[in-house]
Amino acid sequence: MYRQVSLLIVLLFFLSGSHTYSQFLNLKFDHITSEDGLPHSTIHGITKDKYGFMWFGTWSGLARYDGYKFRIYRYDAQNPKSIINNRIHNILTDTSGTVWALTFDENFLCKYNYDTDNFERIPRDKVPDELWQRIIRRNHRLSVNYTYKQHQWYLDSYTNAVVETYLPLGLRKQYGTDPIDMWSINDNYVSDIYLDNQRILWLGTYSNGINKTYLEANPFRYLHHDPYTRNSIIDNTIRSICEDLSGNLWIATRSKGITVVQKDGRYQHFQHDETDVNSLRSNYIKKLFCDSQGYIWIGGQRGLDRYDPRTKKITRIEHPRLSNMTVFGIMEDHRHNIWLATWNGIFKYVRSTATIIHYDPAKTLPQEHVWTIFQDSKQQIWVGTEGSGIVILKEQRNGELSTVMHLKHDSSAVNTLSDNRIYSIYEDQQHNVWIGTGNGLDRYDPTTKSIKHFSGPSYPLTKGTIAGITEDQQGFLWVSHKRGISKIDKKTFSIRTFSQQDGLQSNELAEGAVYRSPHSNLLYFGGNKGVNMFHPDSIKTDTIPPRVVFTELQILNEPVEVNGTVNGRILLQKPLYLTTSLDLTYDDKSIAIEFAALHYTNSAGNKYAYMLEGFDKDWIYTDAAKRSATYSNLAPGKYTFKVRASNSDGVWNPNPATLLLTVAPPIWASTGAYILYTLILLGLLYAFYYYIVRYAKLKSKLTYEAILHEKERELHESKVQFFTNISHEIKTPLTLILTPIQQLLQLCKDNLTIQSQLRTMENNGNRLLKIVNQLLDIRRFETGHEQLTLEHLDLVDFVRSVVDSFQQAAQAKEIVLQLNTTLPLYRIDFDPDKIEKVLYNLLSNALKFTKEGGQVTVSIYIRLDSGAKHLTIDVVDNGIGIQPEDIARIFQPFQQGKSTVSGGSGLGLTYSKSLVELHGGTLYATSTQTAANQNHTVFRLTLPIEKSLDPAKERPTEYFRSAAISSSTEGQQPEIELPMPSALPRKCMLLIVEDNPEMRGYLCEFFSNTYHIVEASDGLEGIALARKHLPDLVISDVMMPNMDGITFCRHIKSDLLLCHIPVILLTAKSLVEYEIEGLEMGADDYIVKPFHLPSLALKVRNQLFSYFRLQEKFKQKVSLEPSVVNFASPDESLLQKVLSYVEDHISDSDLKIDAICSSVGLSRAQLYRKMKALTGYSMADMIKEIRLKRAQQLLREKKFQVNEIAYMVGFTDSDYFRKCFKAKFGESPSAYANSDSENGATPL
Repeated sequence: MYRQVSLLIVLLFFLSGSHTYSQFLNLKFDHITSEDGLPHSTIHGITKDKYGFMWFGTWSGLARYDGYKFRIYRYDAQNPKSIINNRIHNILTDTSGTVWALTFDENFLCKYNYDTDNFERIPRDKVPDELWQRIIRRNHRLSVNYTYKQHQWYLDSYTNAVVETYLPLGLRKQYGTDPIDMWSINDNYVSDIYLDNQRILWLGTYSNGINKTYLEANPFRYLHHDPYTRNSIIDNTIRSICEDLSGNLWIATRSKGITVVQKDGRYQHFQHDETDVNSLRSNYIKKLFCDSQGYIWIGGQRGLDRYDPRTKKITRIEHPRLSNMTVFGIMEDHRHNIWLATWNGIFKYVRSTATIIHYDPAKTLPQEHVWTIFQDSKQQIWVGTEGSGIVILKEQRNGELSTVMHLKHDSSAVNTLSDNRIYSIYEDQQHNVWIGTGNGLDRYDPTTKSIKHFSGPSYPLTKGTIAGITEDQQGFLWVSHKRGISKIDKKTFSIRTFSQQDGLQSNELAEGAVYRSPHSNLLYFGGNKGVNMFHPDSIKTDTIPPRVVFTELQILNEPVEVNGTVNGRILLQKPLYLTTSLDLTYDDKSIAIEFAALHYTNSAGNKYAYMLEGFDKDWIYTDAAKRSATYSNLAPGKYTFKVRASNSDGVWNPNPATLLLTVAPPIWASTGAYILYTLILLGLLYAFYYYIVRYAKLKSKLTYEAILHEKERELHESKVQFFTNISHEIKTPLTLILTPIQQLLQLCKDNLTIQSQLRTMENNGNRLLKIVNQLLDIRRFETGHEQLTLEHLDLVDFVRSVVDSFQQAAQAKEIVLQLNTTLPLYRIDFDPDKIEKVLYNLLSNALKFTKEGGQVTVSIYIRLDSGAKHLTIDVVDNGIGIQPEDIARIFQPFQQGKSTVSGGSGLGLTYSKSLVELHGGTLYATSTQTAANQNHTVFRLTLPIEKSLDPAKERPTEYFRSAAISSSTEGQQPEIELPMPSALPRKCMLLIVEDNPEMRGYLCEFFSNTYHIVEASDGLEGIALARKHLPDLVISDVMMPNMDGITFCRHIKSDLLLCHIPVILLTAKSLVEYEIEGLEMGADDYIVKPFHLPSLALKVRNQLFSYFRLQEKFKQKVSLEPSVVNFASPDESLLQKVLSYVEDHISDSDLKIDAICSSVGLSRAQLYRKMKALTGYSMADMIKEIRLKRAQQLLREKKFQVNEIAYMVGFTDSDYFRKCFKAKFGESPSAYANSDSENGATPL
């Protein structure tokens, strides 16, 4: 019966030509079952409460529904506020809005309490009779009916079915299940019906849950395949739709051929038949098109067919390149020619000649795969490709195509297509071109040549394939896609989308399956489950805005129940939708609020916007799938949470639901806490103020003392630095004093009087040198340069040797000097040089301040101090003693005790104490008087025995132990007789670079008898003179203006012309570090001032002899056989370059020396001097030497004649060659060649 009614509806729909399709409402039913959360599929009772929630009575409790979720109320034996039984008989809402539930225990009614979200059990005798009669529902089915717009619904008492009656005509329609109609009710046995205030009809069934339908006329009707009759479309998978000139509807399916729905309601099917040439080529149909002459063009998997409505026959259009090619698009141009879009480019069917032209894709298109083809109002042809965008073509008079424009996607540009996959193209009434791509919808404005993208959260067309585009009579654009159908207002760009929830056969629509009837203005959209058809004017807007309620609160991801405990307190005393404010604590780190719009027409289509004032800056938009807002770690303060909603038609409720949130601060940030903090702060400020006042003077005093200490330190530093600088400056005059004295001592050996005076001068000069060296040593300590050189020696024997060296001086003053110890020997690690200096200083002072006949005793013993063993050396005398106030001062630099004896420099004890402390030991003094009124002065030196010294203090240089200390500072120095080397081969040239004119003059005078002298006052002048004269040796001072000696040496050794010259540096800087620096710069020797002049002369002579030996070595290398000498140094490398160049050009008799100079980068004079210095040969002699050695090699091989060899080695005159060869080797070339020498060598 239902199918007959459906057929009648379709017939009336096509015959009427208007949007009034039938007298009965076109209802579609949504189904809500246990899969959606319903507690049971048997429904007894439906109602709606005063806040908008739907209530359903089931056989497993009461269910409250917000459009998305169910809240279930069941019987709980432990809770008297629960319902009394889970089997619900009926429910209703009274005039006050109270919900009442009648269970199968009919002795009580359950009354719902909104505030406490629980039930009160009311005994039967306390229930008003009217309410009891309404809810007990005796013979209820006959009394339940609802009327809306002249339609009435009620339950049939015999069939339990829902019946609709059209009251004006008395027409009656019974609703039942239909297995092929997904929108029919899902159960023929209906238990209850309910019509709410939103015009939604709710049906409760006996075994399949709930059905609901919106009573406003559903505009979307659809055609689908009915397997029980041929009077339906042949398949549900639709690919194309068109209408012929007679108004018949053509529907192409994916693989079953074509169905034609004729105006009289009959269905005609076209399919492929292997035995019939007038049948379709293929059942796979991609495109249908009706041209201006009424022909139906059919594009399929195997080419093109044409249906003639006059002959009722199908003709197959033949073309070799079109056969077996799928036709995706068909278009008729202004000349009535038919254009085809295929994956082999585009074709044109010329109607006048009935021929087909194929346009070579390589010449017209960026690629051959074409989805759609379209001609605009300017007769331009738009070709949409699979991956290369759109090509706009213009047909010329000769039929050729020219390209007007190429539109494509470019991610780096703005005014481009959304995607290069083009599936649909449509020109609207304003001549804007709408483009459906694989990634959304675009609009091309031909006036401005701009492209608008419909993208963003407000457009549901973003990032999806646009299947089809058309326009209705009112100018609204209709677009099909993978999420339904969208209606676009081209003026405001507002979009309204319809989905399966609104009555579409499916959300997924097929590419190209869209059509607007020019006769009825009906719109057709095909998908995977049939065809939807509707009149645009029949679509109404739901103007009822939805009400929003808060449905659930979660704290730390845990739901909060009414009167439930959260962090030790009750947060909700009413349901959340009745709560206006929430007081949160700091411990409520995460809060989530769920909300729902109580609008049931299309709950899934509702939209939401929420914001938390005080936290969010703008509204946050979301949909029904994400109906909650989560916030974490909210700062203390007050916030207002707002939510507003719209229905599926985009009607927004201007009044949002609000919830005030107050986040209390933690206890440490509460008001009481801040008061406490303030009090503490005030106390601290007072204490701080007291501290400032109390200790301001003390701080000022400490600052003053620190300034004084700093000034003393700076004064000491400046004093030491001053004496250090003076010491460096003194060394040069000392050199000029001591060196002449030593020469005079050599000259006046026979005059004892002069010898004695010269010795006195020499001794005092040495004393001055000692003071200078002590100053420098102290400076070295303070700068951290002094290090130990440890040796494992017998300290007892070492001290004994030092004491013995002072016996002669002690005997001269009749002083008893003795060593006392019980230790036969004791080996420890110490620096003998530094301990020797300490002992020398202590013994010198003891002898100096002890009167004749006195006694000095040195004691060595083991002493236990603070639990550690120390080797102790005491130097005891009975001299003049030390005042108690002077004990601390004598170890400070430049300080002395108040003695009557003339003192020294005040540095000895300071230096000694530093040396001992460097060993980890101590040095201190005591001075007392004995009972016999004699002074007793002790200097005690302690050295640790078991303590390991810092390895960093060990100096990895060779230890040069100083010569034995003479018995006194006035002791005689032994005369040094230096051996003089043999004579040099020639008188050499010395370059002396010294800024002190007296020192420079003295050195020049001393060396002038032996050498040629060139002098310079600084390094810059020295470089210039060295280049000019090319001296044999350079003597240079280190500290000079303009350019110091280190820099001067580096320049000499890095200059190819000068690098062979030996350099001796003279300096007053005695630190090893300075010596290493000079030697690293290439200095051949480093001599500290003052120096022994004969020693300097000997070093100069030795360096020159080494230089001449090196010259002889290079000279021999020139005499070796060519190409067999290995070179390493810069001089050798230069020599190798010269030899290689001569060998490469040895046959050139005109070999120029200037060419050799160019190849090695030296001038002619520089090269001559360099080669002369290195080899002793002039350039001409060296070239001739090489030619003769090459000739010797060639003669030894016995492959050439003498004349040939002469020319091969660069001699133009063979007689001259013989003469030179004989002069060099002692025999003629012929005699040499005939000799039987085994190795071919001849004496040189």
